[in-house]
Amino acid sequence: MVNEYKKSGVDLDSVKGIHSAIVDILSKTYKNTVLGAGHYAGVIKIGDLNLAMHVDGVGTKTLLALKTGILDTVGIDCVAMNVNDIACVGARPLAILDYLALEKEDKDLVMSVLRGILKGANYAGAEVVGGETAIMPSVVNGFDVSCSVLGKVEKLITGKEISPGDLVIGLPSNGLHSNGFSLVRRLIDEGKISLKDYGEEIMKPTAIYSNIILSVLNKIKGAAHITGGSFSKLHRVTGYGIDMKMPDPPEIFKVIENAGVPHDEMYKVFNMGIGMILFISEEHVDDVKRAIAEKNINAIDLGKVTKDHSEVILRTYKGSVLHL
Repeated sequence: MVNEYKKSGVDLDSVKGIHSAIVDILSKTYKNTVLGAGHYAGVIKIGDLNLAMHVDGVGTKTLLALKTGILDTVGIDCVAMNVNDIACVGARPLAILDYLALEKEDKDLVMSVLRGILKGANYAGAEVVGGETAIMPSVVNGFDVSCSVLGKVEKLITGKEISPGDLVIGLPSNGLHSNGFSLVRRLIDEGKISLKDYGEEIMKPTAIYSNIILSVLNKIKGAAHITGGSFSKLHRVTGYGIDMKMPDPPEIFKVIENAGVPHDEMYKVFNMGIGMILFISEEHVDDVKRAIAEKNINAIDLGKVTKDHSEVILRTYKGSVLHL
């Protein structure tokens, strides 16, 4: 049970049930689908090509973007949430579409968000080929933004190759990224976190990992983008057990925890400083870590895959042991 998040209006257990129902319905449409709903991206076969597709937004982070005036970073967030996910199935992003819904006309807002989308797309090596802007008073509060991405699968990775003994490494996050903001906003509204003191830290954009994953694609067995639902996402990638010791998280996570979120719940809602997890055989781990270091990123040793259980065990920085 994730109590504080539920009080903020998000029931993760209920959401999982909705997702399961959606997957069951969508599967009835599959004809050329190689990888369907329930993984990080859908993959469809067209001729000799496997094409990956995904759609995602930035959630209620948009409301804090309006409060802080930091608008361009949510455009980067929107791109990151998409390109990171298709990279988890081995796809290189090619084209992006954006959808921006507004409560009222606001050219400055549109241009700020678009600048962020373009910056993220350029970094990921994708083209923004079009989009849609809608004015929807009484439907939208402020604005909402989402993107769709199309990518070419260079090597399909689903996690099926993962086996006991494989090593698990993490890539550091850039902060909260784009999840848990309904909870963060409630803590701000209750005066438990100062937006003046922590606004810039909270609004840091989601890190883009797609280039890193693609550079080591032939040496990894699986990848997991840590987003909504946090480390429960690892169940998407493998049915084996995973035993990980988590590092000391960045200060912003401790601020949130000290504002009243139980320690265990932090690891069920937030990325706690780890934005992407890679699964690698022991023979390739040094090569992968070296390639990541060349991009000025320090990979973090987290643990390994086990055969003794089918759950994710997290050993937190405070010494707690969580079973997910």
